[in-house]
Amino acid sequence: MDFRIGSPGKEYELHIQGDGNLVMYRADGSVRWALGVDPDPLPPTPPVTALPRLVIDGQFFAQDGVGRWTAIECSDFNLLNRWQHGEGITPIVAQRRDAGFNVLRVWTLYDLASANIGVFLDIDYGLIPAFLDLCASYGLYVEFTAYTSLERKDHWDKLVSACAGCPSVLLELVNEGTLPVNQIDMTHYYRPTMALASHGSGGSEGVPPWDPWDYCTFHTNGASEEQRKVGHNAMYDVADVYHVPALTNETSRYPDVGMWRGADADRARALAFDSAAGAALLCAGSCFHSVAGKTSVLWDGATEAVAQAWATGARSVSVACQAGNYRRRDDLLTDDLLRVYQRGTSGCIVEIRK
Repeated sequence: MDFRIGSPGKEYELHIQGDGNLVMYRADGSVRWALGVDPDPLPPTPPVTALPRLVIDGQFFAQDGVGRWTAIECSDFNLLNRWQHGEGITPIVAQRRDAGFNVLRVWTLYDLASANIGVFLDIDYGLIPAFLDLCASYGLYVEFTAYTSLERKDHWDKLVSACAGCPSVLLELVNEGTLPVNQIDMTHYYRPTMALASHGSGGSEGVPPWDPWDYCTFHTNGASEEQRKVGHNAMYDVADVYHVPALTNETSRYPDVGMWRGADADRARALAFDSAAGAALLCAGSCFHSVAGKTSVLWDGATEAVAQAWATGARSVSVACQAGNYRRRDDLLTDDLLRVYQRGTSGCIVEIRK
């Protein structure tokens, strides 16, 4: 719902977002006020700067011409839909960047109102480069998921074509394609060459049963001992099998699923830190998933604190550690530790708490 206020030449637009938040925009589209905080709480949209294209380096990602790079991702399934339909997403992408993330997982074709995600059937492919440029201006890559809940065969062709020339994108064909609701005919779809692409994920803890293309995606939703599996099982069950990077791009949804259920604030932050640190050491990266990420709205204070712990855990592990050989350090276990993992030197050790 939109309202215009102010005098000629100084008009503002008040927009009530789908989540009930209130945002005021200037005539040029920049944010004047959001969520009742002080005027101009957010910096203006930074100029578009090209992010380096992502490439493969063994079982890890790298930025072309820069070096190895760990995906620190968060779910923002409904973000493109909201932006295409005129909702301001600047506060959201700024929040994700400021929390320490570098990738957004965004869905592109779905009818998931019953899952409290949204409905997006009228995608305007011509707007995709501008959306990617906006995210890139905040230092954020985008992993687009093409199919999740319905299949339209020309969607993949149009999505891939729209992303041509955009270095800041990863492409995932299908979300949890082994589940009946998400199954598509894999023979209809080709492997893109203009960006790194994945055939997609299976169900939680399931090894994707198809050729992985450039990288694999892996899920741990609701898994027991999930904090260790985000990194270890992605490495052991997927990356070591297919010899490509494995990205755990969906984990249990904070705060109501799996390892988060019943966890107090301190434990939730510990689980987040350890999950992401283990993934940064052992696989190509990980994704913080949340209720707010389903619909792509601002995180509340509790969610933001856990998200920040996730990103901090991921950034606590140097990409230099990825070159080392893996081993379990059971000799370092204590009563409060579930696992201890190491790659290479003693400076590359991650402790996973119980």
